[in-house]
Amino acid sequence: MMEGDTSVHAIYKKDPEEWMQFVYKQVTVLDEGGAEHTGWVFTIDPVSETIVLAQFDQDGNVSVDIIKGSTVSKITVINNNTELYRVQLDQLFRPASALALTPDEMKRRQLLLKSWLEKNRIPVTVDGDILTIADALFIEPPYGFENCRSTNEIVLGRIQGLIKNMPEDHDTW
Repeated sequence: MMEGDTSVHAIYKKDPEEWMQFVYKQVTVLDEGGAEHTGWVFTIDPVSETIVLAQFDQDGNVSVDIIKGSTVSKITVINNNTELYRVQLDQLFRPASALALTPDEMKRRQLLLKSWLEKNRIPVTVDGDILTIADALFIEPPYGFENCRSTNEIVLGRIQGLIKNMPEDHDTW
């Protein structure tokens, strides 16, 4: 920022919690061109203020609209029931392999991976259905190497390598 420049990025003006109030709710988004977009909010990026809306039809089909934050002029909540489509929204971008597993099988996989990481002296905590390693790496269901998220490439590569090399029978050792 140059001296005398008073412009501040929107991320510093608006608390991301303000955006969270829209997640899982049905909204109408009016863009600067006057077009209306209606759907259930999957997520809002707090930096770009881009909104991801999902529409569900009676046949079970889903369509997704992505509205760039720079074009949004107004957001109106039209249905506050956050539970109505929560499960469908949460499963929207999950891999098919994760959706095919039963909750018991998913828990078993989580515990097996946690055990394997602990045997390799990696400190793991469980937060709901996500395994967390030192707040630096997160492993989501179905707990494969491709389900790891981290901004630290070194940690990501090493943990993914451990997961790839996990023997099927390590729990019997």
